[in-house]
Amino acid sequence: MVEDVQVPPEEEVPPEDNEAPIPPALQRQRSRALSITSNLTDSHYAVLPHGVTIDDWTEEERAMLDDHVRHLLHSKREKFKRGWRGFKQYVKRPLGLFVTIYATLITLFGLAWVLFLIGWIYVGEKQLYVINVIDNVLVALFAIVGDGLAPFRVVDTYHMIFIARYHFLTWKLRRKRKLPELQDHNDLPTRQFVSMEVDRASVIRDLEASWEERDESPVLNEKQQERFEHHSMKFAKSHTYYRPHETRTHFAFPVKLLITVTILLDFHSMFQITLGGVTWGISYHHRPAALTATILSCSIACNIAAGITISIGDRMTRKKRIIEQEFRQGLTEEAIGHVKKKVRKEKEKAAMEELAADEKEKEKEKDKSRSRSK
Repeated sequence: MVEDVQVPPEEEVPPEDNEAPIPPALQRQRSRALSITSNLTDSHYAVLPHGVTIDDWTEEERAMLDDHVRHLLHSKREKFKRGWRGFKQYVKRPLGLFVTIYATLITLFGLAWVLFLIGWIYVGEKQLYVINVIDNVLVALFAIVGDGLAPFRVVDTYHMIFIARYHFLTWKLRRKRKLPELQDHNDLPTRQFVSMEVDRASVIRDLEASWEERDESPVLNEKQQERFEHHSMKFAKSHTYYRPHETRTHFAFPVKLLITVTILLDFHSMFQITLGGVTWGISYHHRPAALTATILSCSIACNIAAGITISIGDRMTRKKRIIEQEFRQGLTEEAIGHVKKKVRKEKEKAAMEELAADEKEKEKEKDKSRSRSK
């Protein structure tokens, strides 16, 4: 009978110290740090601003940079700080300060109106009179925007009519002539005309629009094309959300949403004018509360709907990757300053510690020499 001879397994040789395996997390961190470029990728968080290089940085400093950008992206505290800095920059502008004060006044008087109306604040027989005073103040505040912007909105509607007309005419002519579909049917082809307006160049720079000849040729005649460009530039100068042509960060704004926003803002002004006439034309003793509430509700609804439509159009036309890249570049620029400051402090601290160590060494040598002399 032959016995099975079991051969003992070979003992695993432990890896040497200099060949210790690198943890996967550290490997990903190192590869991520070494591949930081000016392009947005999924392998790292940091995106270098154009013209900035970190070739002389150590591997540890690059990993520190990428980690700090990750912290800036995900930290709620950092998001709040960025929002607060943006708000302070906005308030420093005259328009931003006006809008902030205007919104604060509407909020405070609106809150007071509600508290008096539901009886949480009661002043006896003067209750209705105080409510009427607050109501008049609120209507006056609303009239600043609703009534004050009404003439400008009429002009904007005039420009919008021409913009919409030439958009629909272009689509109709292209279908009639069996031309290929536009790459973006909201971005009509343009021609290089000599401008008769001195401010058009600045408007174009503000919009960052490219007026180079495109592969798609215009179907409008020269006069129609000139009118379209004139009215689109005028409207874009009045409303920053409207972009007649593709920019570096956005596509052209949809013309159908443009029509919707313009009509909603026109109705907002009409309701506000009606509200002012009802409030100031009828005594509060005889004025139906339901009439005022209905007009006010319709006015606010139109204004909110216009804002939502603008937001939808902005999200539809936004080039998310480019905007995200620019956002990351801004965070990376901030993180570079943070890392440089941190590295400088560490070097200063190391230099101070080295200097202190040298001083201690000198003191020890002096003590030894004194003891020997004794």
